[in-house]
Amino acid sequence: MPRSQKESADLTEARRRLALAEAAIETAEGVTHLQEGLELLESVAADRDRRQAGLARRLGATYAKKVHEHVQRELGSGRNLPEHVLQHAFALLRCFDGKGFDVPSTSRDTKIDLVRRLIDIHYEGYPEADKRRAYEELAEIVRASGKD
Repeated sequence: MPRSQKESADLTEARRRLALAEAAIETAEGVTHLQEGLELLESVAADRDRRQAGLARRLGATYAKKVHEHVQRELGSGRNLPEHVLQHAFALLRCFDGKGFDVPSTSRDTKIDLVRRLIDIHYEGYPEADKRRAYEELAEIVRASGKD
């Protein structure tokens, strides 16, 4: 089978997985489909067929935008989101880490906001000093990443 046909099959399967992810975005199954679809896109994006690679990169960036917008809508809803919802949102965003697709410029800040909210939930009822220490550890991680 010629190489370009395999790439087309991978791209078709990636589209299918990403569509399944979008339909089930609120579930663990949705995260799994997203991860699998992005893995396929990543392999196509690294291929020598420039047209297929470019298409895969654009598709990855499109889904990054969709997923980030979904998470930002959740965070901006004004609702007090429970821990499992925040953890799921964080897992969705982490699917794009290290994949090489363009992500919205707000990605890093959104992840930091999610971790802060998780700290607030986790340290509810604990001494304020414990919560402050967790925030300081987060700040140190952010500084260490060199992008603060």
